[in-house]
Amino acid sequence: MSEISENVLKLILQKLESQEELLVLLIPDFKTKKGVANFFGVCEKTLDNWKESGKFQEGVEYFINEKGKVEYIPQGLYEHRKNRQNKQTNNDVKKEKQKIYHPSVMNIVKGLKVG
Repeated sequence: MSEISENVLKLILQKLESQEELLVLLIPDFKTKKGVANFFGVCEKTLDNWKESGKFQEGVEYFINEKGKVEYIPQGLYEHRKNRQNKQTNNDVKKEKQKIYHPSVMNIVKGLKVG
């Protein structure tokens, strides 16, 4: 391998290590209930409610470790948040469709013929 190739590889490795250090700073703390609550933008009690109601499922978003403590599953939490955001977007679209306009506007709209 040429000296240039080795230098390029060393530079790439340094950049990757730097990116890894930055990523660690950005990853939410899923080891604590507080960290998970912050990730979702809710209070810690809401997480308890989600577990009790089945919105959080054992084995998907969390599990009980051998000491009987709750541990959260990062991949499950990401998926839950992604699904939650999709539902909110769909609800926003439904609300937009269900807007109630002033009766006079509704009369005008009903009188319009399409085509």
